[in-house]
Amino acid sequence: MVMAVSAIANGGWLMRPYVVSEVRSSTGETIARFEPVVRRRPISSQTAKALTEIMRGAVLPGGTGTLGAVPGYDVAGKTGTAQKTDPLTGGYSATRMVSSFVGFLPADDPKLAILVVVDEPQTEHWGGTVAAPVFQRIAAQAVRHLGIVPQTEQGQILAAR
Repeated sequence: MVMAVSAIANGGWLMRPYVVSEVRSSTGETIARFEPVVRRRPISSQTAKALTEIMRGAVLPGGTGTLGAVPGYDVAGKTGTAQKTDPLTGGYSATRMVSSFVGFLPADDPKLAILVVVDEPQTEHWGGTVAAPVFQRIAAQAVRHLGIVPQTEQGQILAAR
């Protein structure tokens, strides 16, 4: 799921995932460096741009993922709510759900993609009310940790303080 959304964020390019960008020795010397590698282009840049705009709408007022909004950042996201199968009937369960929210930010120049999946949430079950707030908390901490500069609502960079 994150790879698919990352292809949208990357303008249609599907990249090989990696977790570590470099390995350093105890003295700080770089031992190994890992760079992004393009696998293929499953969607056009025009399709990626259109999907990004749709995903931005999910996080704006009136969308299903408003609780995934990160103050100061333009977020593109998608909520998900799925019924699990009932092992007794083989049909869909009325009570067992999976809730999710996947998103990337900043939407215009993505630096971070995050997927939150909640298996069988106990109170609410909608992705926008269960998983989106978790995304928001993770993303808000991650952008600060990574030093990603906040934006205004219009996407303009705020002046450094």
